[in-house]
Amino acid sequence: MKRDILIVGGGFAGASTAFHLSQSFSGSILLIEREEIPGFHASGRNASLVLQSTPDPDIRRAVVASRQAYLEHRSRVPASDHGSLHLGKKESLEKLRDLDLFASEYRDPEEIHRQIPLLKGHSFENALWTSTDGSMDISVLLQFYLEGARSRGVEVWLDCELLQVDGKGTYRVETSRGTVETSCLVNAAGAWACQVAEKAGAARIPLVPSKRHLFVLDTDEKIDPDWPFVWDQDCSFYFRPESGGLLFSICDEEETDNLAPTVNPEISESLAELVWQRLPALRQATQREVWSCFRTKPPDASFVIGWDLAADNFFWVAGLGGHGVGASWEIGRLAAAGLQDSTRRQPDCFPPARFSAAQ
Repeated sequence: MKRDILIVGGGFAGASTAFHLSQSFSGSILLIEREEIPGFHASGRNASLVLQSTPDPDIRRAVVASRQAYLEHRSRVPASDHGSLHLGKKESLEKLRDLDLFASEYRDPEEIHRQIPLLKGHSFENALWTSTDGSMDISVLLQFYLEGARSRGVEVWLDCELLQVDGKGTYRVETSRGTVETSCLVNAAGAWACQVAEKAGAARIPLVPSKRHLFVLDTDEKIDPDWPFVWDQDCSFYFRPESGGLLFSICDEEETDNLAPTVNPEISESLAELVWQRLPALRQATQREVWSCFRTKPPDASFVIGWDLAADNFFWVAGLGGHGVGASWEIGRLAAAGLQDSTRRQPDCFPPARFSAAQ
């Protein structure tokens, strides 16, 4: 069978690309996903944050543009705007601000201790408040993209493994559900993106998957569901309300070749050590749940979106590094625009060509 565009990966990168592409591209599009459930890995196991206050200016603009789109589709993709509190030294916090794009203001640490009692006993120099940060229902958002794409004719094959890629420019792709010929291969495979690129003879972009753990903690302290998410830049932890408890991360990033969502047996000890040293109000908290997910990014921690330099008709949408939820709308829009650009020029932001010197 033949399809004009084959997208590998059914997480936020692939789903949003299919969604936007289907609105203006008249050819046939097939999206394949190796799992039975889309978003089984990073797109479904993350902290659901819409984080505009981030250091990379290009990612910042992508999240701001995506957030505006989410607001316009709020009846279908509900989001919470409970805001964010970033804690730390002012020099670190200043890198997160962009007053041309969104409002942020400093708050008195004593005021923050009163607002969020779980921070009592935790020392920090400054608190940066961004009211328009928040979180998304990641399952609803992912299904919004996939249902929108399907409604405009995109085929979605779940439980479909990519086995082999042959050819240059025109690809013969063997999958567990049959062989597909395509004139354009889109690599939106997340932590598996480098494996897909290797099969297709594409450039070796230095994407590194890292494992991060998330916990749900229960505490005797009352947790207000309207609290903002709190991120300590100096002590490397963040938390937000979740199902009556706290969704908590110690911001661990362990480079890994094992792409199974396993849990490091020592991670709970690392959590206990951080809580004991930094968050005395949480010392009596109990662990309800723990899981891991992947954050895949290149050395500069920015996205990779655009045409490959080594393989013809091979397009990257990868390296989202934990920003897939917050920036997914703009990621898909940029990818769809790039795929339909007849000049195939490298984009102004996130170009794969920035790694060409390392080849």
